[in-house]
Amino acid sequence: MVGPRGAGKTRWIQHQVRQLAAGGSDLRAAVILAEDGHTRMERFAHDHPGLAVRRLLLPCPCCPALAQLPMTVRELVASSGAGWLFVETPATAASGLLAEFDRDPAWPRRVVLCLDAKWARLCERPDRPFFLSALLDRADAVVPPGDAFPAGRPDGHSTIAQIALS
Repeated sequence: MVGPRGAGKTRWIQHQVRQLAAGGSDLRAAVILAEDGHTRMERFAHDHPGLAVRRLLLPCPCCPALAQLPMTVRELVASSGAGWLFVETPATAASGLLAEFDRDPAWPRRVVLCLDAKWARLCERPDRPFFLSALLDRADAVVPPGDAFPAGRPDGHSTIAQIALS
C-alpha cells in the first residue's frame, strides 16, 4: 500500500481488515507501518484482536535494505500467525521496498496505489514524475481519491491476496 500522506492508505487497510474479520474465521493479519508520524492503525489494532502491527524504521528512505524488511516480515508472521500481511509505505521508499520483496520470489504480493487529488491529476499528465510512472507500472490496483471501497471479502479479483510465508 503506497501513496501520499492523506490519500487513504490506512483507511483502505482498515477496510480490508474489517472485511477479513467479517468472513467468520479468526482474524490473523499483520500490518507493517513504514510510515513516519502518527497513524490510526495502532488504535485500530487494539480494537481488532488477531491484528498485529509493527513499525518499520526506515533509516534512509532511499536505502530500504537498511530497514531489513524480509527479516521483519518473517518475525512478524511467525509471532502473529498472520495469513494476511499489509505493508504501508511512503512513496519515497516504495520502489526500494518492492525490490526487497522481489528478492524472494516465494512472496506473492499485490501493489495498491492510493491517490490523492494532486497525484490523480499528475497521473493524467504524460510528463508525470518518473517515480509515479514506476509506481503506476507496478500497481495491481489504483484507489482513486475519495474512493468508496466495494463490499465483499478481499479475495479473487480484489486488491489483496493471501500471503503464505514459509
